[in-house]
Amino acid sequence: MGLLRSIAKRILGRTDGSSSDVLPTAPAPTKPPVADGASLATIECGPQELRERLEAGETVTVVDVREPFETATGIIPGAIEIPLRELASRWEELKSADEIVCYCAAGARSYNAAMLLRKNGLINATSLEGGIAAWRAIGAETASASS
Repeated sequence: MGLLRSIAKRILGRTDGSSSDVLPTAPAPTKPPVADGASLATIECGPQELRERLEAGETVTVVDVREPFETATGIIPGAIEIPLRELASRWEELKSADEIVCYCAAGARSYNAAMLLRKNGLINATSLEGGIAAWRAIGAETASASS
């Protein structure tokens, strides 16, 4: 009998001389439930969905988290400009919003912005998938930045 098999028998408490090589397996890990309804599955909004909702007149607060030099190339019409670096100190400006969609150039910063807002209790915050690049790719209009 090999050394490993002997050790396994001792660990498993086998003293009957059994030579079975089958060791018990641990149950598969389960995914923990997401707490407080802030499911990450709904943290992104597609550009076409946002466009249709805005065109339908739905109340959506759109937040551009890019830097001013980036917003100079145009923003989503009606967007509020709050650079990501300022969002931690300005998030309360968005407390009364029914729904918030953050966007940046390609989606990474806006994801972080949505997570920051959710951590501050604004679980209605999402990120525009693909950012303004995806918005432009579907032919949606942009407007001049306010700053």
